[in-house]
Amino acid sequence: KITLAHDNLKVVEADIFDEESLKVQFSGQDVIVSCLGFPPQKPVVTGYLEVTKKVVSAMKSSSVSRLVVCHSWYTEEESRGKAWFIIRWILIPMIRTVLNNMRETEVWLDAEADVDFTVVRPAGLTDAAVTKGEFKVAEGDYHVEGAAGRIARADVARFMLSILQEEKYYKKQLAIAV
Repeated sequence: KITLAHDNLKVVEADIFDEESLKVQFSGQDVIVSCLGFPPQKPVVTGYLEVTKKVVSAMKSSSVSRLVVCHSWYTEEESRGKAWFIIRWILIPMIRTVLNNMRETEVWLDAEADVDFTVVRPAGLTDAAVTKGEFKVAEGDYHVEGAAGRIARADVARFMLSILQEEKYYKKQLAIAV
């Protein structure tokens, strides 16, 4: 699906649910960046946690220690009460199982993952062009107070790439906005 080309970008195909397939691709890499998405399903979504466990295990086997993952605002149940009315009463009920599995993954990363992870939690994603806007970062929070509820995917990528080597964000979870 990715048609972008860059000297510093390696695009590969792998079975994300197969640890051995991931090990082959992770060998020799410095950082793993995950922007995976799974559709809402009832009764539960399990993909985020399943894949993250496989990714972390494959990273360890491949001597890769840095992981940056993209989740979402409002992964924590109580934080959802701070969402705007329409988001709280229409969108969140539709994606609740996704947010819940993202949160399970975040808890697992904190408790079990012996890698230098960063969870990036952007607001609702848009397809707008990248901006030069300054990032607002709320460490350990589930949204950015007073920020717009939308952010360009390109800006999320810009932020994620900018923190790859930022040790101050190792083992942190960050809500972001522009």
